[in-house]
Amino acid sequence: MNRKLSKKFIPTPPILDTDVIKYTPLGKANAFKHSPENSFQKNSELYYNFHINAFNNSINSYFNNLAISSTPDLIFSPEVINLIKEINPRKATGSDGVPNKGIRMLTFNAVTRLTRIFNKCLIIQHFPNAWKIAHVLMFPKPNQNRKFPGSYSPISLLSNIGKLYEKILLKRLNFHCYFNNIIPDEQFGFRDKHSCTHQLLRVKKKNCRGLQRKTLHRRIFLKCQKGF
Repeated sequence: MNRKLSKKFIPTPPILDTDVIKYTPLGKANAFKHSPENSFQKNSELYYNFHINAFNNSINSYFNNLAISSTPDLIFSPEVINLIKEINPRKATGSDGVPNKGIRMLTFNAVTRLTRIFNKCLIIQHFPNAWKIAHVLMFPKPNQNRKFPGSYSPISLLSNIGKLYEKILLKRLNFHCYFNNIIPDEQFGFRDKHSCTHQLLRVKKKNCRGLQRKTLHRRIFLKCQKGF
C-alpha cells in the first residue's frame, strides 16, 4: 500500500504521429499502433521458392504420416493444480481481468471444470480467440523524448487462463519433440537451458577450431540496434 501511494503517476504526454500531435487517448493509441508497423521493414531479398516448397512438403508429410487413431494425452486435475501452484500471484492481468491470485484460490470443483475445458480444446484442436486478445501497455524508455511513439516499449498482457493452457501444451510439445528427436542440436531458440549466450559460445568454439585447423570460416555480423 505504501508503494502504491508513494509512486508518482506520470501521464502520457501528447504523441507525435505522422507530423500530427495526438492529444486524446484514442489518438495516442493509434500512434502507438502505427509505430511498430513503421519500425519493421519488408524483406527486400528474393524468396527461395525451392527451400520453401521443400519445407512445406516436409511438414505436410509429417502430419500425413501421423496415426489418425492416436488421441492426445488428456489433462488431469492434479496436473492443473501443480501448474497453478507455480504461477506468480503478482503478475498483471490480461484483457479478461482474471488475476493469478484468483486462479490460485479456485476450489477443486472449479479446477475440475477448468480441466474439462482444457481437454475439450485439446481434443478438438482449438485455442479460444478470447485467450489471444492482449492488453498492451506502453512504458517509456529511459532518456528518450516521450513525445515520439518509438520512445516507448510495448508489453502485452495476455489471459492468465490462456497462459496456463499454453504451459500444458508446451509440456506435451516438448515431450513429443524430445522423444522423437525432432529438434536438432543446432537450434537454441525457445529451448530450455539454451540461450543466445550459449549459441555465441558455440559459434566461437567452431571458429577457433577452424582457425586451428586452417580451414575456411565465415564472418558473422550481429545487429543489436533493435534488441535494446
